Amino acid sequence: MKKPATVGGADSSQRADRAIRVPKAAELIAETIRRRLVQGDLKAGDALPPEVELMAEFHVSRASLREAFRVLETESLIEVKRGAHGGARITLPDVDTAAKSIGVLLQIRGATLKELFDARLIIEPPLINILAGVRTDANLAELRALIDFEAANIDNWTVFASAATEFHNLLVRMAGNVTLALIVGMLDELYLRHLNRFVSRNRPDQRALNQQTVAIHRQLVDVIAARDGASAETIWRYAMQQSRNVILAELGEETPLAVY
Repeated sequence: MKKPATVGGADSSQRADRAIRVPKAAELIAETIRRRLVQGDLKAGDALPPEVELMAEFHVSRASLREAFRVLETESLIEVKRGAHGGARITLPDVDTAAKSIGVLLQIRGATLKELFDARLIIEPPLINILAGVRTDANLAELRALIDFEAANIDNWTVFASAATEFHNLLVRMAGNVTLALIVGMLDELYLRHLNRFVSRNRPDQRALNQQTVAIHRQLVDVIAARDGASAETIWRYAMQQSRNVILAELGEETPLAVY
């Protein structure tokens, strides 16, 4: 016996589920501009053509074009200025912007400061091992210059904290893994907010802690210079664990991540 055809009900619901969503014109425009940016056809600072030209190119209304602009502005990929000398110009989202977005999501999901430290401990030490094998003389000079800057600002808690965080970022960037360098950069933007809270407490041993940091940074760079990757990884893991233990003891392991 044939199953009777139905109008509406389950069959129509299944057809609706199978329906293909057609992207809006604004979405297609935004995707095209993103692709041009990724492919290198557009670079940071480049001005997009006037609205009239873009409307003709994409065969869309001014409303659709401006909706596409709003999407790209939200993603920090363009900046739009109004007025006679205005227009859309390509920008690139920086690490701080990305860190805020990731930080909000981590906050919503209940991530803690301890988890942030644990993530950095998983990522960074193996990359230092890699760096020891690929480092250049220019890398060593840059690292040592930053350590000298740390030493010169050993009594300025906030400046020292920022320089020490940059030392982490520099090591990872030099290791050459762009993906992990970006992740660490975002994590360190979040970490720096808590580190500033830590140093703002003016612990009586803060100067001694800073001196220890400078000493271990110098030791690490010497080992990297000798291309001893295993020792560099061990030293950096130990240094990060020590820092983790001191800061978590002061601020608390269950401290929620702070974005602002």
